Amino acid sequence: ELQKQIACLGLKDYFFPGKQETRVPTTCLVDESDIFGRQTEIETLVHRLLSVDADGKTYGVIPIVGMAGVGKTTLAKTVYHNDKLKHHFDLKAWFCVSEPYDASRITKGLLQEIGSSNLTVDNNFNQLQIKLKESIKGKKFLFVLDDIWNDNYIEWDDLRIPFAQGEIGSKIIVTTRKESVAEMMVSRPIIMDILSSEFSWPLFKRHAFENRDPKEHPELEEVGKQIAKKCKGLPLALKTLAGLLRSKSKIEEWRRILTSEIWELPDKSILPALMLSYN
Repeated sequence: ELQKQIACLGLKDYFFPGKQETRVPTTCLVDESDIFGRQTEIETLVHRLLSVDADGKTYGVIPIVGMAGVGKTTLAKTVYHNDKLKHHFDLKAWFCVSEPYDASRITKGLLQEIGSSNLTVDNNFNQLQIKLKESIKGKKFLFVLDDIWNDNYIEWDDLRIPFAQGEIGSKIIVTTRKESVAEMMVSRPIIMDILSSEFSWPLFKRHAFENRDPKEHPELEEVGKQIAKKCKGLPLALKTLAGLLRSKSKIEEWRRILTSEIWELPDKSILPALMLSYN
């Protein structure tokens, strides 16, 4: 019965029981009109990026930690393009790490991002690391390593050796679902919490009613607010369910989602693959 509901609601593409999680690589591009309720986190992150670490290290690491779909990547994207940082860093690079962790792939990706051409060393980790060291020497850089899962200290230590060649004040933003990653980096994290109800409905409304006025559809607005509440402040669920409903004008279709058994699934199972599309 639950499988039928999933298909009926148009959610079958988001449910893959037993299938290993995969994720589309992220980019640094962001729609700033899609940011709701994160001003405190934005200001905190910008302040830390502009500050020089008191420990005297060349670079500082700032982990952003939170559950899937809570908006870690969106926060990193927003700050990556912040006007206050425009002329603060000499080099900027964005790389989506995900799984499997591959230090050679990460190093090569960072080199490509900062404009190092003629990478004839293929995936030779030694040569890639030497090239990265030479490319960032004496320059203040901002690197974003999005979606890190690997909390193996030895592998992280090998990857980061060239970073010490940068100018003092260089920064690395890391997004991760695992607190153990932040602990391994021995750096104070920014913890992402769920959205408050004050911002949940505006985010849902923006996507569900983008080309129509909710006041002209009071019955849909009423049900929509109830659906938004059931999303429990998770931006991923709010945005995705709103996207499913944006083309549906019948109240029965909205109520079908509101009353679905899917909401009764255990927390770890609810919309599992959706967790990969908007964090």
